[in-house]
Amino acid sequence: MGNLKVATRLGLGFGIVLVLLGVVGFIGISKIYGINRNIDTITQDLFPKTVYANNVIDSVNAVARSVRNILIDNDRLKMQREMDAIEQRGREITKNLDQLESTITSQEGVRRLEATRETRAAYLDAQSRLMGLLRDGQREAAKALLETEVEDAQEDYLHAIAALITFQTDLMRAAGEDAQQNVDSATTQVLLLCVIALVVGIAVGFWIVRGLMRQLGGEPDYAASMVRVIAAGDLSQTIHTKPDDNSSLLYSLQRMQETLKSLVGEIAQVVEAAAMGDFSKRIDLTDKQGFGKDVGVNINQLSDTTETGLNDITRVADALAAGDLSQSITRDYPGLFGRTKAGVNGSVTSMTNVVNEIRSIVDAATQGDFSVRLDLSSKQGFAREIGQMLNQLSDTTEVGLKDVMRVSKALAEGDLTQSINKDYPGLFGETKDGVNTTVANLQQLVLRIKESVDTISTASNEIATGNQDLSQRTEEQASSLEETASSMEELTSTVKQNADNARQANQLSVTSSEVAVKGGAVVQASVETMAAISEASKKIADIIGVIDGIAFQTNILALNAAVEAARAGEQGRGFAVVAAEVRNLAQRSANAAKEIKTLITDSVEKVDSGTAQVNEAGERMDEIVTSIKRVTDIMAEISAASDEQSTGIEQINQAVTQMDDVTQQNAALVEEAAAAAESLEEQARALAKVVSVFKVDQGLVAQGMAPRTVATVPSARPAAKRPLAPTKQKKMVAPPAGDDGDWEEF
Repeated sequence: MGNLKVATRLGLGFGIVLVLLGVVGFIGISKIYGINRNIDTITQDLFPKTVYANNVIDSVNAVARSVRNILIDNDRLKMQREMDAIEQRGREITKNLDQLESTITSQEGVRRLEATRETRAAYLDAQSRLMGLLRDGQREAAKALLETEVEDAQEDYLHAIAALITFQTDLMRAAGEDAQQNVDSATTQVLLLCVIALVVGIAVGFWIVRGLMRQLGGEPDYAASMVRVIAAGDLSQTIHTKPDDNSSLLYSLQRMQETLKSLVGEIAQVVEAAAMGDFSKRIDLTDKQGFGKDVGVNINQLSDTTETGLNDITRVADALAAGDLSQSITRDYPGLFGRTKAGVNGSVTSMTNVVNEIRSIVDAATQGDFSVRLDLSSKQGFAREIGQMLNQLSDTTEVGLKDVMRVSKALAEGDLTQSINKDYPGLFGETKDGVNTTVANLQQLVLRIKESVDTISTASNEIATGNQDLSQRTEEQASSLEETASSMEELTSTVKQNADNARQANQLSVTSSEVAVKGGAVVQASVETMAAISEASKKIADIIGVIDGIAFQTNILALNAAVEAARAGEQGRGFAVVAAEVRNLAQRSANAAKEIKTLITDSVEKVDSGTAQVNEAGERMDEIVTSIKRVTDIMAEISAASDEQSTGIEQINQAVTQMDDVTQQNAALVEEAAAAAESLEEQARALAKVVSVFKVDQGLVAQGMAPRTVATVPSARPAAKRPLAPTKQKKMVAPPAGDDGDWEEF
């Protein structure tokens, strides 16, 4: 047994333990199967039988309760419901007894089930006679039968079922005791086998460990650590062995360590001498044998070859250092020294070829030709690196000069979109930055000129378009004023149109004030005009308030008339109809007055907003003060005309006529401004044509400041004429906006 291998010992020990574990598992599984059979018998056979029997008892009790309910209650509907319940319970009892008959197999169980069926037959017979008496209405006879035969038959029936349940319960108890015995037996056997397996495992483990310790000579961790130390090249550690140990692994490691120490010491002396440049030192082979002698012979041979080869390499290297490319190694060497000889001689040849090729590149560069390159396909190492660097220098020089030439040629042709995008170091980088800065400055200059020209052209075009639109609107306004002089609704529409035109003029003035000062003069003049129109609109709102008040008073009078007519009875019926019509007319007048008032208020707010915006631009338009004064005078006349409107609807026509005259004068001013804008646009187009010869980057153009544009407001069309009845010339304050809801109560 002591000569067995470690693998055999481990396999034998673990095999015994595994066999014992297998026996434990087999016994445990067998016992578990037996317990499972007992549990299955209880849950799948015995327990369902007791459930069926208990269901029969529950149904019999339910039938008894139904019979009691029938005797207590005389309601035929409830009696019929209870009889149906009795029949249903009878079917359930039959079903449960059939289940018991199909599952009970023991003789005692079959005997007790037959007894149950016999008692049930007697019970059903008595119950049938009882139900017959109940159906015939013989309640007293039925009660007497229930207290005698039915109760006796029911008691025998229940005793028979209880006996069957007791029998099944005894069987379940016996099966449970059998399962408990199986559990106890399995527990005892498994524990015994586990103890045996534990003892055997301890013995086998002690046997295996003792043999391993004798072969290793010490702890496995210590032996493994010594092996790792020696494998790592550390021979300085002391290996401890037992005094009588001469065959263990640790003893063999100790002997190997001593041999390696001696050999390493001699190799170190040879290496130390070689490090000092002395390759004459050799290892003494007289006391060497085995791998020590082989190592000594190989190291001595290595020293011989190294000394001879290094002498040749030194000779050629000294010649290369002196710039002499005529020296080379002529002696043949095997292996690495042979490759070293080929490398050194190849280096000499490569350097000679590189020098010749560099000379040809320099000669071509002095003639202005930078397209000559070194051929790198046959070069390696430093020769390839030198060739790559020279080619890179030629590429950089050629690309840089071509970029400068390309940008210079583009500048000469007026193309400012070209630039040097490639990065260059040093002087080429400074040249690139200078050229790109020059192009960028020229682009910014041309872009500013183009932006200014585009802005002037766009603004002048918008001024001309706006003035033409304003002229057209003014003419339409004059025509509308002439046509609607007799109607308050048409007058309101005209005022709103004037306010819209004033806001349009103000917007055009804000846009054109930055570039064209003369075009803004008309807009600045329109500020005063819009102020006067706003004042006139406010006074019109006062007049609408008068109309609203009159309508309100008329509505109240009509209401009072309707009340008086109602008091008059039959005689005032016609007057009541007239009063109702008057009230409807007053209501419609009030609604119209409210709508007109809302429109006038909105118009005033918009005119005030436009006036405030144009005022800011008008402060910087000193050259057009005269035009502003003219428009202000016109607006003053409109204001005076609006003041006269307060005397009544008849005088509003005269004010509209005066506003028409002012509108004609505005049209003349607009035509003058349009002519000035067209002249400015012509000059801008001429300047744009001059600048268009330069080509700039479209991305920079998109980033520049685009000229502002003004949206053209569609011309306001005259409102349809809807004349209103004239009112008395009476001034009244317009009711507050919050009072509009007062009309809802009428």
